[in-house]
Amino acid sequence: MPCIDASPGHGGRRLLTFNLNPGWRRSLAAAASLVAFVAVACNGGDVPPTAPPATPIPATPTPTPEPTAAPRPTRVPRPTSTPVPVPPPMTIDGYLIETFSGINTPGDMAFDGENVWIAHVGDNSVSKLSDNGRIIATYPVGVAPRAIAFDGEFMWVGNNADSSVTKLTVDGEEIGTFPVGGGYTAPAALITDGTNMWVVASWGNSLHKLAPDGEDLFGIPVPGNHPSPWAVTFDGEAIWLASLNLHTIDKFDLDGGLLGSFPVGKRNVDYEGVGTDTGGQGPTALAFDGEAVWVASNWLDLVVRLSTDGEILQEIEVGEWPSGLAFDGESVWVSNFVGNTVTRLALDGEEIVTLPVGKGPVGMVAVPARPGFDAALWVVNTSARTLTKITPPQ
Repeated sequence: MPCIDASPGHGGRRLLTFNLNPGWRRSLAAAASLVAFVAVACNGGDVPPTAPPATPIPATPTPTPEPTAAPRPTRVPRPTSTPVPVPPPMTIDGYLIETFSGINTPGDMAFDGENVWIAHVGDNSVSKLSDNGRIIATYPVGVAPRAIAFDGEFMWVGNNADSSVTKLTVDGEEIGTFPVGGGYTAPAALITDGTNMWVVASWGNSLHKLAPDGEDLFGIPVPGNHPSPWAVTFDGEAIWLASLNLHTIDKFDLDGGLLGSFPVGKRNVDYEGVGTDTGGQGPTALAFDGEAVWVASNWLDLVVRLSTDGEILQEIEVGEWPSGLAFDGESVWVSNFVGNTVTRLALDGEEIVTLPVGKGPVGMVAVPARPGFDAALWVVNTSARTLTKITPPQ
């Protein structure tokens, strides 16, 4: 079982840290074995066949059933989904932590200036949420939507299973659904540069630039043996791309030109557990804080801060298996998938607080304060099928 340690942290706040059994990584890395079951026939000796009876057995006529009235149809009740238990609201070091259920297969989240949106991977839809986690409206999109992003006017949704993106108004009206690349490309992440939408194609191993009308202007192939591009951010001038199976991140200009490829950290380059050219290092998330690019590497429990020139500024150890990043205007939040926590970091990399959330946190969206509402961080707990809302001390 995890051990919880509450100890003084940054600014006199208490830090909650979770220590998992160190053998988890070995268990995670173990391959499943295939077991074959072979049926063996045993012969206990030759047995002579049974002779037929001397007198034939007469056939027994089958009685004709009397006509009966047709049976009344049986009314089968529709199955009722089991409610997901959620913990009650709690406050830790001034942070209010609330949990909401009702999302069976949560994907990523986005904020449209008024409401948080959530993609329903298994329901082929997206929903707009109220500030208390209630679903206001649900709109159909493509198959297996996961990625979602707001461009300042429209909501864009990446449909993973049918390799397309859907563009919606904030009232849910569909403007159009547009293919990304050719064949199965599996959109995994989206970012706007202020005009165009950039789409990460994880299975297509490419990055695509879509015009506002949905036209696929071009695709940039990512070299390597299935690099699986996964995350993207925009620094105001260039697009940054992270691929799960590479140990570097790529920087592109808005015309698609490669400006550079940069290691995600010295520890990662020296890491010999899987290799440094492909596989295992797991750059899973990117964020830009206005000055530096942040990269989460899940295998190494590490967040790296880079300058926009690709210089490594800092390497920061965080919780178990960091899988998401979000910038809230003042700090950077990290979701720790295996640790079931989120960590808040100051822009100098110092840890402010680590807080418990639901099981398997990944996607996050930071919501700024607005009239009548405090600033908050929303977290997708993928394994728990819940959402967590964290309201920091005001």
